[in-house]
Amino acid sequence: MDPVPTGHTSAITQEYFQHLYQQYFAQATQTYYIHWDILVGVFFWIAMLALLLFWYSRWQRTTQTSEEPYPLESYNGFIQEGNGRVGPFLTAFFVIMFTWLAIVTIMSLTQGQIY
Repeated sequence: MDPVPTGHTSAITQEYFQHLYQQYFAQATQTYYIHWDILVGVFFWIAMLALLLFWYSRWQRTTQTSEEPYPLESYNGFIQEGNGRVGPFLTAFFVIMFTWLAIVTIMSLTQGQIY
């Protein structure tokens, strides 16, 4: 092992930094690791969302009535959907999303951006 250069001249300072480079940075190797559990979890949720979308589209296809959605006799120049009550699922979804957005915003403002 080389002794650490000591002194205060510019040549010795340059030797000192070369010594640090040789001791620490030249020998460093960069390794990476694939977190398979996270990758499997992401693919699991993508598959679950795809299956949920497929199931919902099949369910909606079987429960829809086959009548014309916009009858000709009631057409007044504007195509308007009937505004009904918002269902409990959509209400819960918006409450959860608003709560999550508020929590993330407050955490970002108080603790900075968390990665």
